Amino acid sequence: MTFTKKAATFLATIVLSTTTSTVMVTNAQAATFTKDEIQEVHQIQNQYKNLPKDNFNADNLYASTPHLTAPFSPGSVTNSYINSQLDYINFYRALFDLPSISTNKTDNDNAQITASVMAAIKANPFTNQHGLPSETKPDYINKTYWTIAKNVSASSNLNFNVSNQSAGDVITDLLTDTYNLDGSDTGHRAWLLSSRLTTTGIGAAYGENNYRYSVQQVAYPSDGYKAAAKSTVAYPNSGVFPIELLQGNNIAWSLYLSDKTISGTPKITITDLDTGQTSQATKVNNFSNKGYGYFDTILTYFPGDIKLVSGHEYNVNISNVYQYSFKLFNQVAANQPKLEVSEDSTKTKNKVKNSPTISSSQNIKEATDETTRNILKQADDPSSNTTIKSALLLQAEELRDSLNKNRRMNPIIFGRSYQDGYSYYNLGEDQWFHNFYVYSNPDLTAGVVNIDNASLDTHIYTSPYPSLQKTTSNHVTPRKSYAYGQSITTNHTTWYYLGKKQWIRQFN
Repeated sequence: MTFTKKAATFLATIVLSTTTSTVMVTNAQAATFTKDEIQEVHQIQNQYKNLPKDNFNADNLYASTPHLTAPFSPGSVTNSYINSQLDYINFYRALFDLPSISTNKTDNDNAQITASVMAAIKANPFTNQHGLPSETKPDYINKTYWTIAKNVSASSNLNFNVSNQSAGDVITDLLTDTYNLDGSDTGHRAWLLSSRLTTTGIGAAYGENNYRYSVQQVAYPSDGYKAAAKSTVAYPNSGVFPIELLQGNNIAWSLYLSDKTISGTPKITITDLDTGQTSQATKVNNFSNKGYGYFDTILTYFPGDIKLVSGHEYNVNISNVYQYSFKLFNQVAANQPKLEVSEDSTKTKNKVKNSPTISSSQNIKEATDETTRNILKQADDPSSNTTIKSALLLQAEELRDSLNKNRRMNPIIFGRSYQDGYSYYNLGEDQWFHNFYVYSNPDLTAGVVNIDNASLDTHIYTSPYPSLQKTTSNHVTPRKSYAYGQSITTNHTTWYYLGKKQWIRQFN
């Protein structure tokens, strides 16, 4: 697949920035890949090879051709188009360890109505069309269709294109977010990679202006109340990652946090662990207030002048927020330079001088694949503090995931808190169901707490909530570290979940 588009190719939100990253495909001083990583690379390459590549045009797009004048009829696209687009969506979501999503007839019909309405009115592809704010309903489109088009366009990724792309090219453009009118906020990507997304609607129609109006509905209120499938989504992702998704102009990198809010713009450093080249990220932005993908934090940036080489390993350090590494490969197997295979199936070469930050927002799969591996490969002694901390981090993520598994959500949110995987709902001021009250909504995140601070109580309690709180006969040991799967703040006290009915507290 190529990411070089014709000049007339546009998304509904087109990027006007000219920032670029340098991409190379040489294989000098390459990283070593473990046998598991090589197997994963081959699996992704085979999956990509088997994805449908057929281009669509006005002759083969429709199962039922729309009638875009009176009497207006939205028509329908072929199942082949819908299935192809969904295949690409789920292929990309799998690259980021996110669950597959599905589609259904009602959402597809509404997306098709929206695409056909925009095609009929020849909606301007160079202006914001979410909600059709500047458009006027023609007489031949009834109020029902117009209302659907306004509502669905406001909750969808929109793609306007004059090229006869494949269904997958549309999704790739949304994922890389190269042609984003709003700049580098990566909003389309955030919705595609939402950790709460479960369904979508797909539609497309050609207008007389030769633009194909593509609609992918993504924002469903019910999804916003669901538990996040993953706490952290980074682009590029940790582990192995296709270099093609970083090639081209104006492809911003990003970090999304599902349940943790970061303010400000942190310093971000990208390092090639094979050559030692270091680059400071440019145009770092915080778009957390946008709420794209139902993420609490949305950080975007460009990687500066770092040279991206297939077969190399890179470390991304988002200061005091998150740190991880990834290895690049070619998703098109025919373009793949030879990858160096490590004799050890579990460890890679020791290239990191300083241990990565152990962030409470890390996901267990990320830690298993890269972050923990980078820590472990520095420790020759399995009993060293570094090895112990990395093992604790895995334990913490397992605790957190066990809570996520059974999390219940209030369909109408006044406020919510979580304990032992169950929800307690705020019914009004100081009125929590089961009489539970917290002063700030807790983060359902994981990490490691060190018992080396005088402000930390060594007693273990059954609950952070007074009505359930009992002091057990057990204690934590000073100068040791413990994994926690959840933290809750109540009245200047932070509580850490160590296991079922096992909480410790630290006075802030």
